[in-house]
Amino acid sequence: MKKTITTAIIAGVAFASSAQAQLSNVSGGLMLGGGYLEDPEKAYLFGQFRGTFYEDDAFSHTAFLEILGHTDDATLSFNTPGGTVFEDGDVTFINITANYELEAKLFGPISVYAGAGIGAEIVTVDDRFDIELDSDTNFVAQVFMGLRADFQNGFLMQAGARYLMREDFSLLGDQFVTEDSWAFEIGVGLQF
Repeated sequence: MKKTITTAIIAGVAFASSAQAQLSNVSGGLMLGGGYLEDPEKAYLFGQFRGTFYEDDAFSHTAFLEILGHTDDATLSFNTPGGTVFEDGDVTFINITANYELEAKLFGPISVYAGAGIGAEIVTVDDRFDIELDSDTNFVAQVFMGLRADFQNGFLMQAGARYLMREDFSLLGDQFVTEDSWAFEIGVGLQF
């Protein structure tokens, strides 16, 4: 229920904002960056393929596809006839989301941005030999905001925060649990 309401709100905001825009000043872009998740206290990397579909002197509307990934250390437990065996492993998360962003220009090259996105999170568990033991695909949503500097040559720099809302997954008999998490990040990009 919580996920359905969140999805409906995000879709409504994106639709209402884009319905007022006209298709003009279309431009593309690429943003790369990284950040830190508060839970599970891990670094992540992201890449965005961006398309600004409306821009004027005060606002711009952008849609983008984002790929975000991180790997967590894991201790795997296996029940054997001789008892429980523990082994080191990794849990890898790859998020693929479709996003909408509204950017408001403040002064000079500085602007503030905010938006939301929905998509899928692919989770895999590997053992110490990088052999995949289990995987799952789940719903993920995010809201984000931050500050951006847009320089005349198309070079962008940004710093922001996001909140990831993740659906629970079941791997290796529920040994692992995901948590919704705040994240803080920086990024650089090109607009063309």
